[in-house]
Amino acid sequence: MELLTPDIGLLIWTLLSLASLGLFVIALIGLVRNKHWPDTTTKLMWTMLIIFVPTIGPILYLAIGRKQTMRLLPGRFCLK
Repeated sequence: MELLTPDIGLLIWTLLSLASLGLFVIALIGLVRNKHWPDTTTKLMWTMLIIFVPTIGPILYLAIGRKQTMRLLPGRFCLK
């Protein structure tokens, strides 16, 4: 029966890989859908960071990159 149950390490690596893949997809879709970038250079820089730095790139984009576009649109995200 031991052959049917995977090792705990395999389960942890599988979950971490799926989480990393999910972050990658969410960050890339969010970047492509966002039309409020002032120039294409910034968008290209974030795209390269997300693609070439697999786990840290999407986390940085979701933490910092979205806030950059919010600051660029002063009237859009203000509470009245």
